[in-house]
Amino acid sequence: MLSKKRNTPRWWDCFLRWFAPGMKVKRWILLILFGFFMLAVAVMVLIDFTSLGILKRVFIDFLIDVFGKNRLYTPTWMSQLLGVVVLGGASFFVILGIRNLLRSVIDSLLPEREKEISDLIREYRFKDDMLNVLVIGGGTGIYPFLEALKTLPVSTTAIVTVADNGGSSGILRNEYSIPAPGDIRRALIALSDRKSADLDHLFNYRFEEGSLQGHTVGNLMIAGYTEMTGDFSESIYKMSQILSVKGKVIPFTLNNLTLCAEFDDGTMVQGESEIHKVHKTIKRVFYDPPYYKPMIRVIEELDKADIVLMGPGSLYTSILPCLIISPIADILFQSDALKIYVANLMTETGETDNLSVTGHLKALFFNAGKKVADYVMINNGTINPELEELYKQYHAKPVFPDIEAIQSLQVEPLFYDLVDPASDRIRHCPDKVKTALADVIHNFTHIRGKKIRF
Repeated sequence: MLSKKRNTPRWWDCFLRWFAPGMKVKRWILLILFGFFMLAVAVMVLIDFTSLGILKRVFIDFLIDVFGKNRLYTPTWMSQLLGVVVLGGASFFVILGIRNLLRSVIDSLLPEREKEISDLIREYRFKDDMLNVLVIGGGTGIYPFLEALKTLPVSTTAIVTVADNGGSSGILRNEYSIPAPGDIRRALIALSDRKSADLDHLFNYRFEEGSLQGHTVGNLMIAGYTEMTGDFSESIYKMSQILSVKGKVIPFTLNNLTLCAEFDDGTMVQGESEIHKVHKTIKRVFYDPPYYKPMIRVIEELDKADIVLMGPGSLYTSILPCLIISPIADILFQSDALKIYVANLMTETGETDNLSVTGHLKALFFNAGKKVADYVMINNGTINPELEELYKQYHAKPVFPDIEAIQSLQVEPLFYDLVDPASDRIRHCPDKVKTALADVIHNFTHIRGKKIRF
């Protein structure tokens, strides 16, 4: 596991970020302080203190005695100390006033923001130097990682699978000839700056009866925008605006593809939703007919990615569908980005039964045709025994970290506690994921030649 960083209070971190190099804030604070100093000098020059009567005798004489040269009643050290205290107090009130003024303006423009003002300014100032983090996958697996990345000062892009042919996504694919919108919907919600429990519930709400039975509100909105604009990618852009998405969500293709699987015994099956039902060892996944045209935007994002996260999620039906299209694996193999495969917490029935971390990596490399990961992020946190027992009913168990076998593949394991203790399922915890990703970035102080400002 990479080294831990000392925890500091959140309010102190927020305060220090205002004074980070490159924020272009300190110069204006100093200018305002200098302006107040000049104002004080002007007042001293313009006002005739001898005409202030009682105020002169009570207040001005006190100031002269304490801070002036005629220190009849106050020691020099005390005058200097009081001067420093007053100066510090004045600076504090000026900075506090500027901060609250900015807060009032930004609250009016962005009433539903979830970030500190200093973080918003930092993101804008350092946007050209930000790390570009690319997440590849789909389903609920990448959700906590996107949630975590949304709160970090990085540029996030999600490359999402659209090969699902089951449920609401499958129906909309067939009726409207569009890529599956389900995983796109989840990624948009995860990266939304307007995220709330009500919004999450609304977009994921699934109708239980009637002609819309089985459909989710979010899927219908994406399908509706696609029909309005005539472009699936344009509908994602419109939804990103509505949800104030922090980052980019890109389908790996705009074509309606059929994912297939070949099993160890030579049998095959068509359709993503059918693969895990066979309950056989999967040898490889492929498209029928073969497909070799990823979106140009996907290639562009891969080229500029500094960190690539593959997973977590269903290995054969969420991650590999994005990697088996040429030339995605070739680009990843040649990239000097930090390439990390995120191991699942549990094996998945019908897909990765009994596979260790090494088994996942071997399947990843075999299907991609290249060694597309140099690191693997593995959970070392404690899984709730009661939940683990419940998962046994579905023949799922914790993914075993066979360290020596992992290293034999020339892959370095990164161990972190990633389990969500509050969930009623075995899931990754967004807060723990955020800590892990921040630790990785801190320890790799230079990524692709970028000096990390974090």
